[in-house]
Amino acid sequence: MKKLFYIGLCLTLVTAFAGLAIAQEPAGGYKAGYEKQMKVVADTQAIINSVVQWLKEHNFEKYEYAKVKVEDAFEQAAFAEEAKKKAEAFAAKGNWMQAYFWANQVWQYQVKVADSGLRAKQIVEDAEKAAK
Repeated sequence: MKKLFYIGLCLTLVTAFAGLAIAQEPAGGYKAGYEKQMKVVADTQAIINSVVQWLKEHNFEKYEYAKVKVEDAFEQAAFAEEAKKKAEAFAAKGNWMQAYFWANQVWQYQVKVADSGLRAKQIVEDAEKAAK
């Protein structure tokens, strides 16, 4: 049941926000698009943080393949952080088009982080069930 929830959550996030990544100019202009996208980034980060917390609480390090997936997630998170710095720098300069596009890039990396994290979570859950 939890597996279906997390798969559904990922699909919902991807479906709900995929249009933002390919849009030419968002409704309300690039500044409004940037602000909306950064809200999506913050909301997505909250979900990612909850998965990371769960993985730590369940000692993901004990499971080699889960550990590999978490390492991949952290690598993608580093790319997201760099993209976020670029988005914020463009926003500070008032270049809303570039800020908006970089904000979208942040979210794309977050999707990769979430995918790896949720796969690691599933590995740990499966291993814990098998151990019972």
